Amino acid sequence: MNRKTISVLIMYLVISVFIDCNKAQSQEVKSARLNYISPVPGSKYIMPHNNIAIRHGDPFKAESLQNFSMQVSGNKSGRISGSIILSDDARTVVFKPDKPFAFGEKVQVNLFGRLETKTGLMIEHENFSFSVTSAIPELPANYFLEKEIDFNHKSGSIKKDKSLPKDKIKINNLPEDFPMITVNLSDNLPPEGYYFVAPFASWGWYPDAVPYLIIMDEYGVPVFYRKNPLQAFDFKKLYNGNMVYYANFDGLYKWIVEDDAYNFVDDWAVKNGYWTDWHEFQLLSEEGHEGHAIVIAYDPQFVGMDTVVPGGYPNAIVSGLIIQEQDIYKNVVFQWRSWDHFLITDAHEHVDLTDSIIDPIHGNAVEVYSGNELLLSSRNLNEITKINWNTGNVVWRFGGENNMFEYVNDPFGFSMQHDCRRLDNGDLSLFDNGTYHPEPFSSTVEYQLDEVNYTATLINRYQHNPDAFGTIMGNAQKIETGNTIAGWGSSGEPAITEFDANGEIVAEINIESINYRAYRFPWQSTYFSIDTDFLHFGYIYYENEVFKSIKIQNNKAFDIEISSFYSMDGAFSIPIDLPIVIQAGYSKSIPVKFAPAAPGNYQSIITINSDINTVQMVQRIAQQINVSGYASENQNIADHKLLNVSIYPNPVAEYLEIEFNENHLVVDVKIVDSQSKIVYIAEVKEEMNHAINMKNYAPGVYYLLVEEKSENRFGRYKIIKQ
Repeated sequence: MNRKTISVLIMYLVISVFIDCNKAQSQEVKSARLNYISPVPGSKYIMPHNNIAIRHGDPFKAESLQNFSMQVSGNKSGRISGSIILSDDARTVVFKPDKPFAFGEKVQVNLFGRLETKTGLMIEHENFSFSVTSAIPELPANYFLEKEIDFNHKSGSIKKDKSLPKDKIKINNLPEDFPMITVNLSDNLPPEGYYFVAPFASWGWYPDAVPYLIIMDEYGVPVFYRKNPLQAFDFKKLYNGNMVYYANFDGLYKWIVEDDAYNFVDDWAVKNGYWTDWHEFQLLSEEGHEGHAIVIAYDPQFVGMDTVVPGGYPNAIVSGLIIQEQDIYKNVVFQWRSWDHFLITDAHEHVDLTDSIIDPIHGNAVEVYSGNELLLSSRNLNEITKINWNTGNVVWRFGGENNMFEYVNDPFGFSMQHDCRRLDNGDLSLFDNGTYHPEPFSSTVEYQLDEVNYTATLINRYQHNPDAFGTIMGNAQKIETGNTIAGWGSSGEPAITEFDANGEIVAEINIESINYRAYRFPWQSTYFSIDTDFLHFGYIYYENEVFKSIKIQNNKAFDIEISSFYSMDGAFSIPIDLPIVIQAGYSKSIPVKFAPAAPGNYQSIITINSDINTVQMVQRIAQQINVSGYASENQNIADHKLLNVSIYPNPVAEYLEIEFNENHLVVDVKIVDSQSKIVYIAEVKEEMNHAINMKNYAPGVYYLLVEEKSENRFGRYKIIKQ
């Protein structure tokens, strides 16, 4: 090879290297920092069983985990092995140690390798450390709840040292220890909805009350109850149709999920070495968090309070708060600790920081504020806190010692609150216990928050008249009708109040017990089903009787027993001997009788019960049907034939369309409200369609009556006005 050829080859190689370098630089991957690390670098009081989690925000490439590693070492434990997993949404990488960290040790974490997001970002290497708690204090179960009660008792509340009356009259074949429920008012409520409560007794309040889970209608009639061996809390329906409550399960307190046939579905408990608290559970439907759950825990730690406040206890037990998000596999993919963001001295001025046991936070509600933000209600901070869900950073603080907002149109603010919720219009609602208002009173409040100018404008404050004071617990729930449910917590009297949009009370129920929260949800069990939810008996002479039948279907894989019924009006009954047994998968028809004792318009509800009363279980599952009929003084009245029509939409917001499905001459069309007052009347002559403008009708229940007298045909239909 001559010199010229060698020179050409060298030049070609130089040019190739230059081109390859430029190409590599043009394809260089952009780097990015992590937005979330748990435990927070430099944090202390970390539990020995804690995992390690990292998040950028964008999902990670699963294949990149093959080139990534975490080196975890403790100054007492040495190198700590573990497994690395990717959360179900691919947004969080979790390291699960094979063994607990040692008490009091410092743990060093080093990230290595090429961890890449699906958007092409390469995560920069991180090195951080945290300190494991030196010891875990032992406290009795529910200690901080009892501390809260004692705290409020000192601040002026009065304990209800009251027993249930022993001679109370039991109806509806309820158990002897079923809590006394009194309906003070039920005024024109939409029927699609039942109240969910879990009453119990403790601390000398209502000492004879027994814990029950209860779903009941607006008249206090239960369609479900189950007796609990121990307290249960926060019984409610989830967005997916299941229900959840906090109770003892297999010796541990957890959140129990059941379906609409009352079958066990799942249970959730706080991980990383904490005890599951009963104040909050959220099953998430937000994008990227579908099927995840939020649970919370209290986190007592030993703190030398003599270095925090004058006169502080040298080795006090101080409780922090833990919020966890778990994915569908129960991996902790987000953990937020009050120790990393709040000071003990942020506590409300009435919290004694010189005590030997201190609860400065007392979190009681967590709410999704947006797809990237959470709200936290901390009773003993007197504060609602907004948290960045991706980073864990505090965005703003509303109320308390660190309030960033100016109150507008509200001379009271809120005091020792519960249950912060984001409403559909973006406003904030909460249950204001009102402990330190000039004259203590509780209420539900709604604020419109201006997060640019930091103002909080009071939109609604629903207050009882006379004042009600729930010293502890309580909630506010805005339902689809626009009404607001107030659960008064420890008040008992009232236990539940339903306000309409104008703040008028439309329903109120007393329960002689304590109840943490009260809700109203649409609910239909599939344990057994009935082929209709409405029976109309037409016109009969008032001393006659008429029978119709219903078919009950057993949807279970075992035999069930229809044990009893309850009718709110004695004119309607089930005239057969009960109980009857329905085999698994089979159905039975049973009669329903209408026997009016006087002329008039009759409307009622029949509740059909399937009871279990054993040593192991006391439970009722029921279905309800609406019944109606007309009793006339005319003995020669003929049976009415059904006039066949279709109505839509139902529920209706504006125009109700009536379509006649058979020829007719003249039909009287009426709409009556729930008080049997005629609010619309018209004649329809031969036309096959008729529209009614219901725009200006108040939301509620109405009945459409159609009657063709010449052919003796009649129809009656329930209408829901939205």
